[in-house]
Amino acid sequence: MNKLTLSVAVALALGLTGCGGESLDDIKSDVGDNTEKSYSRVVFDPGASTPRLSVPNDLLFQGTTDGTLTTDSGAAPDYSNPQVALGALDGWSTQNPFTIAIDFAAGISLNASTASTPGAVRVFEIVSGSALSSDADCRTVSQGHACKVVGELTFGVDFVSGASGNNVAVIPLNPLKPATTYMVVLTSVLEDSEGNPIAPSTSYELVKQDDETLPLNTPSQVSLQKLINSFEDVIEAEGVNRDTIIYTAAITTQSTDVVFNTIKQLLLQPALRPVLNAAPQGYTAADALVQAGLIPAAQATLANPAYAAATTAQVYGGTINLPYFSALPTADNPLAPLTGRWLAQYDSPVTLLGAIQAGLINPADLGLSPEQLQNPANLLGFNVGVDTARHITKFNPVPKVNQVVNVPVLMTVPDLAQINMLRAAQGQPAMTMPAGGWPVVIFQHGITGSKSNALAVAGALSMAGYAVVAIDHTLHGDRGFSVEVPTETGTRTVVINASTNNATDYMNLQSLLTTRDNVRQSISDILGLRAGLNFSNLTQSGTINPTNVQFMGHSLGAITGTSAVGAANTPVQSATLDDLQKAQLDAVYAMKTATLAMPGGAIANFLLESGQFGPLIKSSVLLSVGTAEIKTAFTTFVQSQSGCGAPLVPPFAACYNAFESYLRAQGQDAAVAALYAGYSQFSFAAQTVIDSGDPNNYAQNLVAAETPVYIIEVAGDGAGSLPDQVIPNGIASPLQAVGAGKMPLAGTEPLGRLLGVTAVDNVAGAVMTNGGNSLARFSAGGHASILDPSASAAATAEMQMQAASFIGSGGAAIMVTNPGVLAPAN
Repeated sequence: MNKLTLSVAVALALGLTGCGGESLDDIKSDVGDNTEKSYSRVVFDPGASTPRLSVPNDLLFQGTTDGTLTTDSGAAPDYSNPQVALGALDGWSTQNPFTIAIDFAAGISLNASTASTPGAVRVFEIVSGSALSSDADCRTVSQGHACKVVGELTFGVDFVSGASGNNVAVIPLNPLKPATTYMVVLTSVLEDSEGNPIAPSTSYELVKQDDETLPLNTPSQVSLQKLINSFEDVIEAEGVNRDTIIYTAAITTQSTDVVFNTIKQLLLQPALRPVLNAAPQGYTAADALVQAGLIPAAQATLANPAYAAATTAQVYGGTINLPYFSALPTADNPLAPLTGRWLAQYDSPVTLLGAIQAGLINPADLGLSPEQLQNPANLLGFNVGVDTARHITKFNPVPKVNQVVNVPVLMTVPDLAQINMLRAAQGQPAMTMPAGGWPVVIFQHGITGSKSNALAVAGALSMAGYAVVAIDHTLHGDRGFSVEVPTETGTRTVVINASTNNATDYMNLQSLLTTRDNVRQSISDILGLRAGLNFSNLTQSGTINPTNVQFMGHSLGAITGTSAVGAANTPVQSATLDDLQKAQLDAVYAMKTATLAMPGGAIANFLLESGQFGPLIKSSVLLSVGTAEIKTAFTTFVQSQSGCGAPLVPPFAACYNAFESYLRAQGQDAAVAALYAGYSQFSFAAQTVIDSGDPNNYAQNLVAAETPVYIIEVAGDGAGSLPDQVIPNGIASPLQAVGAGKMPLAGTEPLGRLLGVTAVDNVAGAVMTNGGNSLARFSAGGHASILDPSASAAATAEMQMQAASFIGSGGAAIMVTNPGVLAPAN
């Protein structure tokens, strides 16, 4: 998706094709195309019969009626198409690398060294014109025109550029700010292989001409000319020689946490306020683990430290009421949970303002004065039927509640008598229950897991004096659906449950907006669970302390947990609350620390590199966009292999990898390259769509809130113990990642870098965090080792011990007991 084809509908919205005046192609023919010399030119031709435009580019906002991209234009958009799904977004990715295409004559190519030269690509943060702009100076500037420059990004710190084949790649090293406009500028520092400067496209040469002295023929063409002139005007004011500019593009990033800022306020409305009620179930975590076979019956003795600790965790069960924004099954669409998306509660203020300006709605009928129209907040909250898409955006951030659901809750509460019996046997002093009740750890499980995974860590946390509370992710465990789907002869039962069926029930590659909103629902549910602790019967009884809450997540739970804790600990923004009310609301959600076991940032990008998920994604994309020949070859190859199994199982991954090797062995390198181009396009679209919930976009929230974070990573030992095969660790240094051809923001290490972590060394003793964030690289264990000792019992014990010490100290210290399972810090 690095080079989306600009639809004819968008070109028509720009007014660059069609009847009534010459097109840009006609004008180029009139003035000549400078055929004396064949220049290498940047691709920019939005007015061609087949429009050509590199993305991201805010020209795809032209014609928008609700503040979203226009790739979904048409009466019935097919949002299963990744390109169309971008049309539900209010901006581009904050972190995706992207390419800008260049045309070359035969035998000519890009001089790669010039593409990586500072100054070849420059990036500026700007404010663009909008009637709804938060900057009053820019509300009267034409929509989308450059209004002012905020500052320039630093090459080698914020981004780098380089060659990607014959295209220029722009690679963010840190996420861009959300809901912010940037100007990407290419200059004549770029050269081709003959040493000639790259030139603008002939279309760009026309529209960069002075619109006052050399206006183009039609009003729409002049409109584009004025837009490009505004870009070059503000860049020239920053000291860039206008004559060296060969391409400009405005890129507005999408909003991220604005919807969670809204949800935090919605959750405290009387009708939605979450209340958690739970009661003892009469058994311990140890009993449950033995019954599930996770602790063999023969090892169910107090001589087994894991079993002994689990006997101190009394199991509670109950429910919490939470708003459900995702799609529910209906009689007409029983499979809606697999394809649905969040909808906004109200008409978009952008759509409403457009209808008012077009004379379709009288603002007086809405009780709005002309003065009130100047404040965007006054346009939110109306349902007059002008916005049928109802996309969630920064302009329209209130999601529609489809149902308030009672979500099953699993809790454990420390058994003080059992704890002190074990402590006495270990020669430790007795523990006392805190006066305000037991502090609480919210635990969130990984994909295909369930809330019962919390029982595996409950013992260690109970011994540290912490209650544990857990719920299932949406479409997991008790929160799946069993629906009847019509067939030709009747109905068939379909189970939608990632815990028992398939991970793609949650991570649906065929509906990226559904995947995005499943992630959002998980984040919202964590916020709701955190709020519900304040209104629990266990709080009223003094059993738990809702003012001392910490978070622990594994895999998907660590991914959504990073975003949830970041959103929870970000001060609420509200024009209707006073400072005291804001402080009270912030306290309802505050989480003191975050323990993240095997997390990763840039979800779509790291999944493509995942040993477990990569083959699933690649085979899915292959069967969607591959040539008929490749599809047949893949199907035939898999059928010829024994024991490939279903996607997401290790044998299937081996079969897919063997197919790639087979293609290369057959000399089909071009076919492999075409496949990887398709994978790149898919990951570009997928990451862009999922970005609003991606943990990389919330790392700075955690840093700003000074929330202590502890990350657990399986690094491997370089021999028999492999690094994490589910969520790739990635490379800590962004420049090294770029040099290795890897995504600089994908994986565990880049997320740790964004959080400013310090590595835990393989030396026994207490590691003082000094208020900073930490990362422990384990040389033993596997992706599930925080819960499952099968890969390395020693690693599991050490992970849980370190996590418990971090949580128990409020993030102040990490106790290293067994340094033999840790990699050195450096």
